Amino acid sequence: MIFFTAFVAFCLFSSFMTLALGIYVFAKNPKSTVHQLFLLIMLSATYWAFGEYSLWQAPDYNAFLFWLKVSSFWPLTCAFTLHFILSCTGSTHPGRKWSQVGLAFIYAPAVIFAFAEIGSSMVHTVQFLPGTGFVYEPVVGSLVYLAETAYILILMGASVLVAVSSWWRAEREMYRRQYRLLTAALVVVICFGTLSGVLLPFFGIYLPNLVFIGIVLFSLIITYAIQRYELFTLSPWTAALDIVRTLPDGLIIVDMEGRIIMTNAVATSILNVKEEGLTGHRMEEFISDREVSMIWQELLENGHLSDMEFSTGEENGKVVSVAGTLIRDPMGEPAGAVLILRDITRRKESEQTLRLANEKLSLMTRLTRHDITNLVTALWGYLELMKDHRADPGGEDYLDRCLDLTEKITRHLRFSRDFQDIGVYKPGWQSLRTMFSKAIKDLHCVDIEIMTEIDPVCVYADPLAYKVLYNVLENAIRHGGHVTRITISTRETDQGCIALLIEDNGIGVKYEVKEKIFEHGFGDHTGIGLSLSREILAITGISITETGEPGKGARFEVSIPARAWKKQKDKVEK
Repeated sequence: MIFFTAFVAFCLFSSFMTLALGIYVFAKNPKSTVHQLFLLIMLSATYWAFGEYSLWQAPDYNAFLFWLKVSSFWPLTCAFTLHFILSCTGSTHPGRKWSQVGLAFIYAPAVIFAFAEIGSSMVHTVQFLPGTGFVYEPVVGSLVYLAETAYILILMGASVLVAVSSWWRAEREMYRRQYRLLTAALVVVICFGTLSGVLLPFFGIYLPNLVFIGIVLFSLIITYAIQRYELFTLSPWTAALDIVRTLPDGLIIVDMEGRIIMTNAVATSILNVKEEGLTGHRMEEFISDREVSMIWQELLENGHLSDMEFSTGEENGKVVSVAGTLIRDPMGEPAGAVLILRDITRRKESEQTLRLANEKLSLMTRLTRHDITNLVTALWGYLELMKDHRADPGGEDYLDRCLDLTEKITRHLRFSRDFQDIGVYKPGWQSLRTMFSKAIKDLHCVDIEIMTEIDPVCVYADPLAYKVLYNVLENAIRHGGHVTRITISTRETDQGCIALLIEDNGIGVKYEVKEKIFEHGFGDHTGIGLSLSREILAITGISITETGEPGKGARFEVSIPARAWKKQKDKVEK
């Protein structure tokens, strides 16, 4: 009787102890899936133990039966245990379809058996034994009881198999110790459960369930493993998931085999795959073998890497910068790596644009210097002729030629001044409506009607882009021949581009000069000409062509690629 009372009291004691240990472990890393599952095991064990204690305290049959029914969800403890072991050993990955189906097969039977026990007497029955009181006995001949028993044996057997398999495969002693302790903890629970559920009832001995002794020992072993061997700290799922998800850069955690075990939405966006498409796969499936080899070589040699660049393979791929650090276990051995991915496509485009602009500026400087030198030489020659023929009536002609050469020199200098600003400043997002407002404001077009039907969009362009718009409008007024109306409109194309159309009702542009008008030196205007306009727009991949019909007006079409425009928010326009 003393032992019986002690076992009943131990049920109550174990409910408090498992609850305390569960909260203690959970508090060490609340965001970890493994810690969360351990808490669920302890909470379900607390519920089960308290129900067992209350059952043996029941004063009559109805109270005993009530608490027996209340305790019917105890199979969930076994389901939580297997899920915990799978997560702790890295045998399951969140987001994988096969993992989700497997978890459904783990948890669904536990719920079904619980409701079967609540709604029927096909699992346990209540009996009264003289000298002992009310006890519950299994309905050995019931198919439901046999199925539940098989289910529990499968869960516990699978848990031990996974733990032992991980122990056997582990290459580092730290892992082997952890999995060895996991195996020992499971074996303890199974031994006490078998003793109380099978052996003692076989000999007609009915005591409070001794499995709670095993559960307490299980939780103590796990807690010891955490304190002594840092259990869970090497698990892929112990990273701070909330931090990972909110990082502005892509993050990938990989093991030493190059298998991706955790990622965030930004990384999947950069690599242009679905989030579940990364987890569980190897890096070589998304990054070339050569670049993966370079990443590992740098990590293993220096422990970290920074600003290593690679390009994604798809058409119009992105340029990605990789930084990372090697993860080491408590013994100092490499255990994996954390990689940070940053999309630097826009930065590389800007760098390329600036480089090309500098090259063009250097070329233009050389050409301008050459042209001006020739013009100055000619001017010097005419001045010498004027000096030698002061009284010659032809001196007036020489003077006109000198003035003409001086005008050409001035035009070259102005062109060089305008050209030097192209690509100097970093491109940025600008409201298309605002750009046209500035351009129209600078025009002198009192008798010309300008109609605008511009979508609220922003374009990624050089700061001088608004001068391009001004130049196109100014050209229409200057060379259109009695232009009275200019229409400005936008439309989105099937390819995702924005077509900006600037049309007038003037004389138009002849077919033979449609491309020549974009060449340097064509025409006699001295402002930023169409040649420079095309250069300015090309900095960010924007193109301009003349597609009008001669005699019916000019039609300039500006094509803005998909990557260089976006819908405008109300606060963007200034």
